[in-house]
Parts: sequence; C-alpha cells; structure tokens
Amino acid sequence: MKHVLITGASTGIGYATAEAFIAKGYHVYGSVRKQADADKLQAGLGAGFTPLLFDVTDGPAIKAAAQKLEAEIGKEGLACLVNNAGIAVSGPMHLVPIDDLRQQFEVNLFGLMAVTQAFLPLLGAKENPGHAPGRIIMISSVGGKLAAPFLGPYSASKHALEAVSHSLRRELQVDGIDVIIVGPGAVKTPIWDKPS
Repeated sequence: MKHVLITGASTGIGYATAEAFIAKGYHVYGSVRKQADADKLQAGLGAGFTPLLFDVTDGPAIKAAAQKLEAEIGKEGLACLVNNAGIAVSGPMHLVPIDDLRQQFEVNLFGLMAVTQAFLPLLGAKENPGHAPGRIIMISSVGGKLAAPFLGPYSASKHALEAVSHSLRRELQVDGIDVIIVGPGAVKTPIWDKPS
C-alpha cells in the first residue's frame, strides 16, 4: 500500500486529487480544518481515506499529524505530498489590508513550507529511510506566472511558491525527492468563496 498526504482535501482540486489517488489504489491522508469536513470525506471516500484535522498555519497541529503518520506508516513512508491547501485574497493592491496580505502568505507559502518540513522525513529526507523516496507536488496556479489586476495578493503568493519550489527541487535531489509544480488555469472551485 502506498500512502499520499493531500492538504486542503475538503473541496475543489484537493478533493478531486484524493479521489484520483484512491482510484489508483493509494491510501490518502487528507488535511481538513473542520471535523464536519473530516466526517463528510470519510463517508464519501471510504476506507481509502483518512482525515487529518489541522490548519496549515497551526504548527503544533502539523507536528502532531506528522507524529501520527510516523507511528502509522513510518516504515512505508509517504509516496507523495500534495501541497494543495490555499486561500485567495483579491482586490486592488493599494487597498488590500496588510493583515489580509500577510494571511495570504501565511497560508499559501509559510503554511505550505511548515507542512513540507514536518513531513520530509516520511518522504525519505533522513538517513537510511528504509523506503523509496517520495515526491512533492506543489499546486501553484497560472497566477504564479502572470499577475492579473486585482489578483495581486494571490499571484504574489504563487510566484513565491514557485521560487521556493525551484530551490527545494535542487536541494532535495540528494535525497531523491522530486518537487513538481502544477499550475492550473481557471478551475471551478470554492476557493474564491471561502473566508480566509
């Protein structure tokens, strides 16, 4: 059994990715922020899915989830980490409250890196991991390449994500861990309707 961790699995790209991995025979661990979402996903996705209750901006909760997985699947490790969790802050740059801009980066960049660092040992970034190295898939956006008017905060966070991903890819080559950037275009997803 191969194991995958997907952040932000409750809706949109995260949910669709969980379905796709389960259909291919993987066991998916999916992060959600609410117990109601955990229950809904567990019921909908079945035995191939295990919810993990944590927000990517909550360091202690991330650490607890990493310890839980180490205890459960440490010998097999993670085949893949899909960093999908994210929010979208929009508006004219000269009017966006600085706290909103900070929150955009807290979730889309700093939270993503906190998760990556916590789960790297399970991906094989340790001495003698005992399993094949995993890979990291970063869900960026076409906004990570082109910044449109009124999407500056979101695009800035995705530009930063792409820069971090390029550096991380080269740094993790020594462990055999690949870092892949996926940059979707327009997708029908609730990200624009969710409160940050």
